[in-house]
Amino acid sequence: MKNRQSARTTKSGRQYTSRRVWIVSAVLAVLLLVGLFIDINAGYSTISLSEMAEILTGGGSGSLRYTLLELRLPRVLTSMLVGIGLAASGCILQGVSRNDMADPGILGLNAGSGLMIALFIVLISGTFEGYSFLLPLLAFSGSAIVAFIEYKLALVGGRLRPKRLLLMGVAISLAISSLTTMLMLKMPDSDYAFVQNWLAGNIWGASWLNVMILFAGLLMMILFSLYHSRVLNIFGLGQENAISLGVNVEKESLLLISASVVMSSLCCAVGGGLSFVGLICPHLARKLTGPNYRSLIIVTVLCGAVLLVFSDIISRTLLLPSEIPIGIVSAVIGAPYFLYLLMKE
Repeated sequence: MKNRQSARTTKSGRQYTSRRVWIVSAVLAVLLLVGLFIDINAGYSTISLSEMAEILTGGGSGSLRYTLLELRLPRVLTSMLVGIGLAASGCILQGVSRNDMADPGILGLNAGSGLMIALFIVLISGTFEGYSFLLPLLAFSGSAIVAFIEYKLALVGGRLRPKRLLLMGVAISLAISSLTTMLMLKMPDSDYAFVQNWLAGNIWGASWLNVMILFAGLLMMILFSLYHSRVLNIFGLGQENAISLGVNVEKESLLLISASVVMSSLCCAVGGGLSFVGLICPHLARKLTGPNYRSLIIVTVLCGAVLLVFSDIISRTLLLPSEIPIGIVSAVIGAPYFLYLLMKE
């Protein structure tokens, strides 16, 4: 009798959790759609829903078509995808490291991208514009190199030490940021301003090519992460328990960290040094739906998309005609929450 009652309680609890996940996801999806519409209209000219439909079906005036298809949609979609990628990356890093403070920015992946770009600009001196197409590749390689170094340093006796990974990330991030600042002092004013804006977080790589690359890369990595969500749940039980349950901890950790690095590197390549997105969104999603990574990853992705789209709206409209780097807006939103987490810890 007790077993039946316990089974019913468990089943009803799962149904409640599943219903809660669907409700939260639906609310976030609606917020995202509203944010996308507002973001598309953030500027001097507005585009109604009927005009959007007309343009997307091949009609509309030439000027409105250009404004929507070549200027605003790539920017809006890039912002959304960057939020998705950074949020998912932070979610995976927190799961693998079992540390609530893990985040692509804190681990120095953004700093690695910034260093590679600053070093490239200093070395080519004066011909930067002709090689700007290499910047996304350089940003990606910088993040990947830093992640590889940190992973190797965090291994002790062949095992990944989560706390060591975080501490190594903080130390390496500070060292790389200092080196980047030294390189920036050798740049002319125009290049210095570009790198400074990039480090602050600036959606500069908004093009249809980058949208397609981001979409394809993030889709594969998020599907991969969802496939490994059971492993992330087991990681939460501790390393020894994960090994006893038959999980190859080192192999799975390396695969998941690699997926996280790919996502954050792709986002850094077009969005610069955005901070706090990968830290805030997993925590917010965990409070909304619980710690099950099967649903947590999905809700985290939606939270990241909503955060970056609304941050983009604020960055483009608050000080018109000037534009605030989107990274500053997301940091202003995220910093108070980060302080709250530190005090809670």
